[in-house]
Amino acid sequence: MHALQIIAGISFDPGIRGILVVLVGVSVLMGSVYLLLSTNLGSRLGFLVALTGLFGWLAILTFMWWLTPPAIGPRGNLPSWKPVEIYVNGGGDTAKTDAVNQLVNPASLPKADKILADNPDLAKDFPNASGTSLSDIQTNYPDVVNQYLAPDSLNGWKLVSQSNAGEAQAAADVELVASGVFKTTADYKKLNTWQFGGKPTLAEDCPDGGIVCRVWHRVSSAFQIKNPKHFTVVQVQQVIPQETVPGQAPPVPKADPTKPVISVVFIRNIGNERVIPFLYFVICFSLFILSAWALHNRDKTLMKNKAMAEAASKES
Repeated sequence: MHALQIIAGISFDPGIRGILVVLVGVSVLMGSVYLLLSTNLGSRLGFLVALTGLFGWLAILTFMWWLTPPAIGPRGNLPSWKPVEIYVNGGGDTAKTDAVNQLVNPASLPKADKILADNPDLAKDFPNASGTSLSDIQTNYPDVVNQYLAPDSLNGWKLVSQSNAGEAQAAADVELVASGVFKTTADYKKLNTWQFGGKPTLAEDCPDGGIVCRVWHRVSSAFQIKNPKHFTVVQVQQVIPQETVPGQAPPVPKADPTKPVISVVFIRNIGNERVIPFLYFVICFSLFILSAWALHNRDKTLMKNKAMAEAASKES
């Protein structure tokens, strides 16, 4: 009766059951290989050969982990945007980050509704002209935005399309609420997202798309040990309070033009995604070399003893 209760408890607990499954699998797979080797080579030599093969296979596996970290498995921290400061535009103070002081003043930027008014063929994609930002238009119509906002006038900053700004905007939501600037994410509206620095992209290095240039870009980018500082700025503005009419959809948020634009500044943390797989590879490869070295020394000792035995037999 007690044995049945123990078995029932083990089958119910997924932690214990998972540990037992791994132990049984390791014992069956590795144990079966060792059993075959031990019957042909002996227990000690069979164990050493099985151990060398195991560490060799683990070295190959961890090397693949190092090249492409697994989705679920040993990996370090993923790249992320690390908050630097929250800067209020027009507040009288300068930003602590020098690059942010070179960013174009939001008040001097062309209005998105004016761009849509000048290009009526775009209106179908942006029915809410008053709530459209330059980043929204940049997603599908970067050439149109460049007509009103020349890249040369941005002092090295680049306007990020809305489709590519999701990670930075999510980090800005967390930082704005956590720092107490806003109580909820519904209290403000996201405007434009900007980026500065970082490694040059393929389009920047090779605007002509030449094969030689593309190959050189890949090589130079791979061997660039230190990454340049990469900043991103997410600009938001407080919304105008609106009442929700019962039975109707919530009103579209509208930015309050009398409120200052708030810039959330981030710097790119490239993370250490491949560090842990690399350490696994170093450990497994070192154990493989150690096991192979032990096999090599055993062969040398065996050959030496065999030679001594043959010499002794000839003398006798």
